[in-house]
Amino acid sequence: MWAGVAVSADAIPGEEYCDRTIDSIVFSGNKVTRRQVLLREIDQQINTPCSIDQIVDSTQGIMDLGLFKSVYAELALKDDGLQLQFTVKEKLYFLLLPRVSRTSDAEIRGGAQLRFDNFQGRMHEMRITSERRKENDGEGPGGYVHRLGYNVPRFFGSDYGFGFDLGSDRRQINLAVDGTELGQAQSQTQTIRLQFSRWLNQSRGVQGRRYFFGVQFATRKLDMLSGRPGPYRGGDDLSLTVGLEDKQVHQDAFRRRGTVVGASLTAANLSAGSDFEYTRADAYAKAYIPLANGIRNLNVQARLGISDGAAFGENSYGIGGGEKLRGLQPGSRSGDLMALVNVEYLHALFDHPQFRMAVFTDIGDVYKNRSVNLSKMQVRSGVGIRLKLLNFSNTDVRVDVAWDSDRERLQTYVSSNLTF
Repeated sequence: MWAGVAVSADAIPGEEYCDRTIDSIVFSGNKVTRRQVLLREIDQQINTPCSIDQIVDSTQGIMDLGLFKSVYAELALKDDGLQLQFTVKEKLYFLLLPRVSRTSDAEIRGGAQLRFDNFQGRMHEMRITSERRKENDGEGPGGYVHRLGYNVPRFFGSDYGFGFDLGSDRRQINLAVDGTELGQAQSQTQTIRLQFSRWLNQSRGVQGRRYFFGVQFATRKLDMLSGRPGPYRGGDDLSLTVGLEDKQVHQDAFRRRGTVVGASLTAANLSAGSDFEYTRADAYAKAYIPLANGIRNLNVQARLGISDGAAFGENSYGIGGGEKLRGLQPGSRSGDLMALVNVEYLHALFDHPQFRMAVFTDIGDVYKNRSVNLSKMQVRSGVGIRLKLLNFSNTDVRVDVAWDSDRERLQTYVSSNLTF
């Protein structure tokens, strides 16, 4: 009932006519989104017996795309036939966002991002990002970061999807091992990643089970400016990834509910043309649990990763910062095994449900392969605020504050993306 969409407790206008076959299905309000994209998300189809349960599920399926502020269904008799109409209110899919910010770790960023969340009305996603980053409030090392990403969940309603990412970085970086600085270098990195996926579920939508295969090529040139490189070096990295995922997440107006479970295996080998050799396995699980008595949620995420190495002399994993473990300095802990759990309790304000208060706890650590102790982990807690921008797709303002016990100070994180 809080979703602004038709659910089983809501009456569907014209449901008294649902004793015959659906003769036609029409959509209104979809000025950008194509009809075939909406058709593949619904259970109720033309020339099938009318089912209120299927119409309710279809309404939720359209809402789960994250492209609409609201979705309503209605039945009516038209020309002696039964017509099912879905009325949608679209969000804004095209955003040009200035990116001028100071992160909680004193990195100055300036640039822009061009974002399409429903390119050509087919649910294609495109991101173009270009920015300059400089550490230590603009006094430290920095450089330029450019990204282009494009993702097609399904090709023309088929069982196959495709995505690619291009990246180019040119930055000055500090080289350090276990907190000990070795030197400073100029790093130039170019990356291209391709990923193919196949959906395994019977529906034509973008929920359910899929497996994917990806290939990534990255080349890096490392020029020392001072000190010594230690384990770090340039070269070419060619890696292959295989994985699977099961996504069952439903979108309401002010919260999510459902689960996501996935795993992947990545490998690089000298015989395949890479300058580096390693194997990496990752698994993750997310649960969005709605609670009774108001718009409340308990959201939980768990991640586990293990590797025997990484490209360019780097460690495979690092934690800390606003995206992984809040209240811990980014890059302060790194290694070849990562265990991480994020827990958030969200409670929407009664009169303004687009505002949500948050209480969170992040638990995790990164270990060297020979010194794993899962009984001793970093634990940080804090509070936050979430603002859901109802007119924009996939955009939430997040402000989190956590206590950094190592540096004995509060850390503030501001982002337009949710933690998970």
